[in-house]
Amino acid sequence: MSLALIAVLAFLGVFGGFSAGLLGFGGGVLMFPLLYYVPPLLGMVALDVKTVAALVVTQVFFSTVVAGIAHFRSKRVQWRIAFAAGVISAVGAFSGGVASSWVSERFLLLLFAIVTLLVVLMMFLPSPTEEQEKIPVDRVTVALFPLSLCSSVAGVVVGFLGAGNFIFVPLLIYIMKMPTRIAIACSLFIAMMNTTLGFLGKLVMGQIPFALALAVVIGSTLGAVAGEKLHGRLSPPVLRHIYAVMIGGIGIRVWMTLLGLDP
Repeated sequence: MSLALIAVLAFLGVFGGFSAGLLGFGGGVLMFPLLYYVPPLLGMVALDVKTVAALVVTQVFFSTVVAGIAHFRSKRVQWRIAFAAGVISAVGAFSGGVASSWVSERFLLLLFAIVTLLVVLMMFLPSPTEEQEKIPVDRVTVALFPLSLCSSVAGVVVGFLGAGNFIFVPLLIYIMKMPTRIAIACSLFIAMMNTTLGFLGKLVMGQIPFALALAVVIGSTLGAVAGEKLHGRLSPPVLRHIYAVMIGGIGIRVWMTLLGLDP
C-alpha cells in the first residue's frame, strides 16, 4: 500500500460523494468501477472485487449521512417512505454482506452488470408529469407492498456489492411516480439505513481495509457537500438525464469486461 494509492482513492472518493449529493444513490454504482479500473490504469496495484465492495459500502454509508443531512435541511425527505424502505432493505443488506464472503469475484461482477442493465431499462419508462413533480413532500404516498418487495431485493444486492442503492432512485421516480427531488432525498436515507448493516456484515467478516477506507471516506465527505449544492440549481429533467447517462456508461463498461471486450 503506497501513499500514491491512498491519494488516488481519496480523489476517487470525491466523485462518489459528489454523486450522492447530486443524484441520491450513495455513489456506490460510480465508485465500484472507479475503484476497480482506475488504480491499474495508473500503474498501481489492482484491487480485487471483494476489497472494492468493502470500500464502496464504507464510502456509501458516510457520504449518505453527509448528503442526507443536507437534503433534510432543504426539506426534501418523505420520512414514512424512507424509513419503511430503509428498514426492510437493511435486513437484506446484512444477509448479503455476510454471504458475499462465499461467492466468487466473477459472480459479484456479473451481479453488478445485471442490476445496472435492469436500472437502465427501468429509465425508459415514463417519468413523472409536471403536476406530479409539484406534489408537496408531506402529500407524497406510494404502495407499500411493491416498495417492500423491491426494497428487500435491493438490500441483498447492496450487501453483496456495497452498491445497489442506485436502484431506489429510478424505482421511486419511474415506478412509484414520486417527485424527482423527493425521490433522490429519500434514496439517500434508504441507502444510509441499509448500508449500515451491509457495512457491519463486511466488518464482522474482516473485509474492511481501514487505511484505504479512511482515504475514500474523507474524499466522499467533501464531494457530498458539493453535490448537494449543485443539486438545488438543476431542474428535475436535467437530474434524470445525468443519472441515465452515468448509469448507462457504467453498465457498458462492466459488460465489456464480462464479455472480454476490454481494450
